[in-house]
Amino acid sequence: MSKLNGLSTLIIFLIVLSGCQTEYTSTISGSIDYVGSADIFISKQPVHYKYAPKKHFPVTVNEEGNFSLSLPIDSTQLIKFNVNEQTYPVVAEPAQPLKLNISFSHFPDSVSVSGYPKPWDQSYSDYRNKLKPIQQKINNAIPDFREGKQTNITDLYKKRYQIAKKHLFNTPLVDIYYKAVGEYLVKELEEVTYQRTKPDISPKSRRKQILEEAQELNFFTFESLHSQRAGIRDFTNAFANTFGVEDSLEEKYGQELMQYDIKRLGYETLDSARRSVLQYIDQRKAKAYAKMYLVAERIGEMSLEVATPSYKNYLKKYENYPKYTSFLKSFYSQIKKVSPGQPAVPFTLPNKNEEMVSMEDYEGRYVLLDFWASWCIPCLDEFPHMKDLYNKYSRDQFEILAISIEEDSVRWRQSLQQFKNPWPQLYGGNGFQQETFRTYRGGGIPFYILVGPDGKIVRYNDARPSFNLPKLLDSLITPKQ
Repeated sequence: MSKLNGLSTLIIFLIVLSGCQTEYTSTISGSIDYVGSADIFISKQPVHYKYAPKKHFPVTVNEEGNFSLSLPIDSTQLIKFNVNEQTYPVVAEPAQPLKLNISFSHFPDSVSVSGYPKPWDQSYSDYRNKLKPIQQKINNAIPDFREGKQTNITDLYKKRYQIAKKHLFNTPLVDIYYKAVGEYLVKELEEVTYQRTKPDISPKSRRKQILEEAQELNFFTFESLHSQRAGIRDFTNAFANTFGVEDSLEEKYGQELMQYDIKRLGYETLDSARRSVLQYIDQRKAKAYAKMYLVAERIGEMSLEVATPSYKNYLKKYENYPKYTSFLKSFYSQIKKVSPGQPAVPFTLPNKNEEMVSMEDYEGRYVLLDFWASWCIPCLDEFPHMKDLYNKYSRDQFEILAISIEEDSVRWRQSLQQFKNPWPQLYGGNGFQQETFRTYRGGGIPFYILVGPDGKIVRYNDARPSFNLPKLLDSLITPKQ
């Protein structure tokens, strides 16, 4: 065989091998004793917990209670089997079939898995059984903890990760241990925030101690950060909050502020604190992952003018991490489409009388889009201020369109009777997956968009009825005489 033919054969073999690697699947099958109207699906971790598309795979259960699903898997990874709001972690491997036996009424405490090379399902069961009394004590202590009272909650969170380490550290379920470590460290930082005004608390000293403890627990490794609910986000936010920015801003403005007000008004101090944590991350892969989260939060919560420099710098510095840069490019493009000056997102939704209402029906006036739900207390707190604004301006100048993302339409109708808000009420449903909300890249509620008479976006989620919206509207609209 000539060298040329040998090289050609090698190239063909590598191409075929490469193609095969992308076609691996893991078959998840099994039985469940009851389904009813349950929402059952398998989920894989997205690039970003809030801004990236969800990786959900619906599970269809037949009349006999059996199901089977093939998942694309290119490496061993932890996936989640979901029944309504409850989840069960599953170790999926390429070409490795697994069978789950599930008792619906006791899920996720009643799952057995066939196909594991070792009894990892039993390890997880033992972990959950040991965790239950600890979790109950945590639930009981949370209210006092948030009021700044002395509790043993950080000790309880430490026991959580110690239990996880004992049962799961030497298994592919180790991510659960890493996640528990992160939650413990966040609680330690939150304790500093809630108790920072006490004379025996030194926030500076405690921050230093917690950072050192985080290093000892290997929190700043890629494996650990990737296991957290939101990457580095929860830790850095909790760290930044220990600096008392919220107290300073509320003293300055003389009122209680919402979190997104604080994030914008105190951006420079908070962002500096968050970025200071990055110096503790040594691995380049871990730092690329951590910075991706910080850049994404900046794009999602700040103006593009503020977010663009760090976004462009990240693309240049971490171009060899295409998974992260591709996500950020897509997210940046989506946010740019709903930034001030861009056309408002068109939509058509039903009102309480089942009549279809469109955004274009309100051209020629300023329109405040209010995305809300009855379970969102901050949403409800804004209603009195919205009523003041609604009475201050005429309908040919200013309108409010309330878009409910309530999943239960019956509950939505009940809330309309309860609050009796006079502006048009539209029903979107579907929770945070509501189409218009998602197109606007909403991250939480209340979520406000101000649209101008020309149908273009004037303000994107940075004007609130109880805070800065009245002054803004006064600069745009003449009040009724």
